[in-house]
Amino acid sequence: MSEWHKTDQTKTPTGMRDVALSRRAVEIYRDRYAYADGHGYLFTTKHHTPIQISAFNTFLRNAAKKLAIDKPVSSHIFRHTHISKLAELGVPIYVIQQRVGHSNSRVTQEIYTHVTHEALVKNLDQLENL
Repeated sequence: MSEWHKTDQTKTPTGMRDVALSRRAVEIYRDRYAYADGHGYLFTTKHHTPIQISAFNTFLRNAAKKLAIDKPVSSHIFRHTHISKLAELGVPIYVIQQRVGHSNSRVTQEIYTHVTHEALVKNLDQLENL
């Protein structure tokens, strides 16, 4: 069962949308909200100040370097991964587009097509049995 939560601050007008959250996501949200203790931010430094995106991206780049991942890494990778996983699960493109707030399907389709191609290559053995 999903729950619904609203915000009044978004990056773009298409950011104003309803997004269903899994029970686990709601649990995490509630835990972080309780920890925020009135400071207004779900994810903070140990001093309850907001985590700066540049600091988070630096952390990700350093982690990628330690793991010998030699492709560009930033916080945006989580958004791309979310779209990729939805596509791999067979979620219709128009549902993905609405969920992530793309104003048109072109960007969603590019990621979706890329993932579909990867899934086909990855599952080539299954295609042999068609």
